[in-house]
Amino acid sequence: MPPVSLRSEEIIDFARIYDPRPIHVDRRAAEASRFGGMIASGLHTLDVCWGKWVHTKLDEGGLVAGMGMDNLRWLKPVYAHMPLYTTIVVDRVDMRKGGKDGVVHMHVNVQDEKGEAVMEWDVSFLASSRDVEGNRSE
Repeated sequence: MPPVSLRSEEIIDFARIYDPRPIHVDRRAAEASRFGGMIASGLHTLDVCWGKWVHTKLDEGGLVAGMGMDNLRWLKPVYAHMPLYTTIVVDRVDMRKGGKDGVVHMHVNVQDEKGEAVMEWDVSFLASSRDVEGNRSE
């Protein structure tokens, strides 16, 4: 997927509502912090990177509903205009009894421009096997 980045104004706007800590909303406090500047809320970073995936519509054919996220880790701070590259790998698919649907397990990794891990998590969702079969390319 193409990279995504956040503008300073976006970081502040999100944080004012959902995570109003000084490192996200107060430039002076953020500059005096261990981060040396304002950083994005981890939840904001998660939303933006996941939203980029959702907009690809690559899972649209079989997706029924999300089931959960596990092992979420924020590994490096995210600064304004920092390119974030998201990679999603399907780990496995567990078919459910009757074969009408299954659970898709994926690992998501977000890296910066140096290829260093910024954030990662595991996600699972319910998928319809009929829809997936119907949308397969031969």
